[in-house]
This record gives sequence, C-alpha cells and structure tokens, in this order.
Amino acid sequence: MKEIPHFSANDIFAFGIGKTISALKNFPTTNNPPIPREHIPLDKGEDFLLMPAVSPTGLGIKLVTVMDKNPNLGLPLVHGFYLYLDRVTGIPKATFDGSALTTLRTPAASAVATEILSLENVETLGVFGTGVQARSHIEAMLFVRPGIKKILVCGRSLESAKKFIASLNVEGREIIAGSPEETASCNLICACTSSKTPVIPTESVKPGAHLNLIGSFSEAQKEADTKLIENAKIYVDHRTAAKEEAGELINAELESTWSFDDIQGDFLELVVGETKRNDPETITLFKSVGLAVWDLMVAEMIYNETN
Repeated sequence: MKEIPHFSANDIFAFGIGKTISALKNFPTTNNPPIPREHIPLDKGEDFLLMPAVSPTGLGIKLVTVMDKNPNLGLPLVHGFYLYLDRVTGIPKATFDGSALTTLRTPAASAVATEILSLENVETLGVFGTGVQARSHIEAMLFVRPGIKKILVCGRSLESAKKFIASLNVEGREIIAGSPEETASCNLICACTSSKTPVIPTESVKPGAHLNLIGSFSEAQKEADTKLIENAKIYVDHRTAAKEEAGELINAELESTWSFDDIQGDFLELVVGETKRNDPETITLFKSVGLAVWDLMVAEMIYNETN
C-alpha cells in the first residue's frame, strides 16, 4: 500500500473557519442516530474516546484522549488522531491531527447555530474558558457576528484570563477579563470548559441572549444549572447523543419538570430551516456534545480540496 498523506494541525487550520462553517451547512439530510462513540474512563480525570462515522463517500474514526493533569504539565488537555478511509474499498486515504479537527469543527458547528439563533445585532461576547476551544470560538463568533464590539473572558482565575487575552490577536474590539456575572450578561455566550459544576450564573443571563455550551460530554459535567435549562429554549446537535452525554440536560430532567421532549430542534433542523428563534426576548441555548460525522465532513472537505 502506498504511503498516505497526513494533514498536520497547520494544514487543517489553513482551511479556516469560513470553509469549515460552509462544509457543516451541508449536513446530511438523513437524521439517522449517530454511531455510538466508545467512552472508556481511565483513571480519575482521564478519558479515552473512539468516535466512528460513515458518509456516502467515506469512513472515519477519531481516537481522543482527555487528560486533566496535562495542562499542569504544559501539555494540551486533549490529544487526537483521525483516520479517513474510502467508503467503497475501505482503503485508508489519509490521516489527520484529530485535535485540530476538533478545534475547527466544534466552533464551526456553534457558529452555524449562532448564525440562526442569535440576534443579528449582537455586540458583546462572553467566553467561559481559556483553552483552545475558547480561542477558536472567539474566531468563529466574530466570523458570523462581525458586529461584536466587546469580548469578556472568564477563566478559572483572573490571572489565567489575562494571560489568555494577551495571547489573542483580535483587532478592533475591546477584550477584557470579566467576572462570571459580567461574562454571563453578554448578548452571546460560549461556555468552553470541562467543569463539573455550573460556570454560568443564571440570574445574569439577559433576555434575548444566545448560549453555546460545548464542554460537557457526560452526566458528571455541566456548565449550566437546571434553572438556566428551564429558562431557555434548548437546541442540540442530535437528540440521541444529547440524551446519552449532555450533562446539563440529563441533570435537568432528573431535577425538574424539564424533559428531552422540550428540545426545540437539532442541528439538522436548524440547517434546513425547520426550526429557528421566534421571539427576540427568548433565551436560546445550543448544547453540543460533538458529532463524529462533523469530523468526517471536515476531513473529506480537506482531502477533496487537496486531491
């Protein structure tokens, strides 16, 4: 077998957030249940995930590790590797830096939802988190809502927020460290943490706000409390995946009268126009646990544009 190409993080990021958003807008119109991912808990704070996907033209699988101790060692929290194969022959066609695919496709999906659900005149963006997803979500939100004038960042500490802000290259906008309450009062909010306790103060979220929650992928994690879930109109990437992995929603159903039947729509329904925001005063919330088919769509886009 001939040597297959490998796409590094730099190769992947060179395609940019705009092309990635466009690729995800071509989401498959058959809303079949995603292939279950295999989540293997290791030691405390350590996870190993296998995420397979199938499309009419390709097969793919992403291997991901999440190691809580890594940031203290100066290493990324998440590492990943992606294998892309031919749909007809099963022959491997390319490999990709899996973490870079995640870094690009997750904010692109949030951006698609934001473009549909958030108010068009958004001027303030609040970001919870100071990792790679926080950084990529800022880029994605500015792409679909270029009218944003002010960005607030809330990290685990004021020092971490200021260090993160100093590393950003955002021109023409004011960007400052904010308290949880200040950050949650923005028109547009992105939560990009692995927190096991809510980081967003519900009482600070204003009518008309839109939120993207992307951090949790298990019942033990939640970035928002049950009150916020009850107050908002909830949209998800996929209902089946959300029932299994969206910690905020799983806990809300256990703790309140809210149920998964209250979900307003999923990613496919948003993309094809079957659901949208209906009231400028409504709080909308897009909860994503991440779909493996997004990785496959982006991998196919990159491969096809270079071959």
